[in-house]
Amino acid sequence: MECPRCKGIFARKALKQVRKGKHGVETQCPKCERWLMFEPKMMMTKNIGLFILLVFSVANFFIDNTDYRLICSFLGFAGACIAFYGVFKSKLIAAQE
Repeated sequence: MECPRCKGIFARKALKQVRKGKHGVETQCPKCERWLMFEPKMMMTKNIGLFILLVFSVANFFIDNTDYRLICSFLGFAGACIAFYGVFKSKLIAAQE
């Protein structure tokens, strides 16, 4: 991970200070001690993708028709792809104090 303020690179294990912020979880940079958070839009994208995956996975469990199961499987896979996009494209930004 890279801090947007000091450009320091650190691992997730180095993040010790965590607090609940206005837009979710905030963490403190171990080098410059600035509070950071993930981009809210990408976190929302990740949550929407996980919700789509959950809904269609549960629906797929209860459906007997193979045509609908194939559609639910495809839509569940699409939700997983959306969630992965939200995880891998998110960046740390400075939290407003």
